Order: sequence, then structure tokens, then C-alpha cells
Amino acid sequence: MIDGKLPVDYSFDFRGKIGVVSGAFQGIGRSISDALVRYGAEVFGIDTRFEEKEETEARFHQIRGSTSSSEDVKRLWNRVVERSDHVDFLINNAGIYFYRGIEESTESDFDRITDVNLRGYFLMTKQFVPLLKRSEFPSIVNIASVSGQRPEAGHPLYSMTKGGILALTKALSADLGRFGIRVNSVSPGNIRTPMNDADILEQARLRDMKPEDVEREYARESVLGRRGEADEITSVVLFLISRAASYVNGADIIVDGGLLLI
Repeated sequence: MIDGKLPVDYSFDFRGKIGVVSGAFQGIGRSISDALVRYGAEVFGIDTRFEEKEETEARFHQIRGSTSSSEDVKRLWNRVVERSDHVDFLINNAGIYFYRGIEESTESDFDRITDVNLRGYFLMTKQFVPLLKRSEFPSIVNIASVSGQRPEAGHPLYSMTKGGILALTKALSADLGRFGIRVNSVSPGNIRTPMNDADILEQARLRDMKPEDVEREYARESVLGRRGEADEITSVVLFLISRAASYVNGADIIVDGGLLLI
């Protein structure tokens, strides 16, 4: 006990909490959703790959839809308010990626990637802020990328959107801080997810290499000499929405195994 106050509880205990996760079908989003449920939260996930029929599995509500559609986001909101008058945390994670230089990129490519990677974050945040204001300890975590920190050749549109997410996170932390809503981001490096695995296959095709050789090349980009796992991003997200991070606001946590050090 310090100055008559009880010490902070650093455990991940989200019993009775309500969370919303976008891109919750697989990869990082599914890992986050499963962990939140495991630690007691009720989670509402949205993804275009969920079944048409909305399902609920052990406090995990699966809603098919796109975060780039205001109608789908509102339908998700309706599902949430059927069961709760507030939301405790929002995890903006849904995103798309493709490897294409600026000369090969089209206006359609620009519209498609900004619709999901930026418009989706905007629509989800705008829709759920009123419910977050009703929480005793509200938090938003945006999943960005090291590509927004150190853009590389071959995917300028993706880097643009991830840089935008970093800027949006800081702006929202200033905008919403007066309501007690903390807003932070996580920038993953090369994480073993279906989206990144698909990128490895595409790189192997474009460069006439074996996929396993491309994967080894990616692993060597990290000081730790390996790709990360989705759960290693999830643990940081859980920290950011927990009481242990109560004074963390407007921050970006890089989880890349030291990739940006090289």
C-alpha cells in the first residue's frame, strides 16, 4: 500500500468487460478476441469472412460485415447495445495489404486500401465513442505497422495508410483524453498471420524464390532472427487496455523483434 492507496492490479482480468474487435476472423484479431474471452470479457467481432448467420461462441459474438461500410458498423453497434449500454475497449485491427509499386497502383487500389485501413478505423471509432464514454475505464487500441514507421519500396499505399493510423491515434488521444478515453497503437513487425503468409507466397512468385527462402529472409530482418506470433501482439494489446497502462495515452508500441534497429 502506498500513501494509503491499494497497489495496482497488474493481472489481466476482464470479467464483465465489453470489447469490440475488427478483423476478428483470423490472425491478430482472432488472437486478441480469443484472449479477451479467455480473461472474462464479452467480445463482439466483425469480419467479412464470418458466416452469414451471426453466431455466438462462449461470449464471442461473430458479426459478418465490413468496417468500411457505415451500414455494417451500425449493425454491429445494434448488436452491442442489445446486450450492453457501454463498451470498455475498441480494438481497430481490420486491414488489407497488397504488394504494388506506385506505377502499378490504380485509383481502385487506393480506394480499396483506404476504405478498410483508414475509413474503417474512422467509422468504428466515431460509432463507438458514445458507448466508450459510458465505461469506467475506456480504451482504444489501433493496430498500425512498422511499415508506417519505416516505409519500404513496393507497398506505398499500405505504408501511407499505416502512417495515417499512427497520426490518427495521436490525434484521437488528444481529442478523447478529456473523456478519459485512452488511445494507443501497436506497430507489429513481421508476424506469422495468414495475411503475411500470403505476402511470402506472393514475394516468392515475384522473385522466383522458394517460399521457405523468403520466410528465412524475413526472419533475418529481425534482431531476434525469427518472425513474431500473433499472441505476441495480443499480450501488448491486453497490457494497453489493462489498468497497468492507466497513464499510457497517445503512445505507439513497436513489436518487431528489433526489425527497426537494423
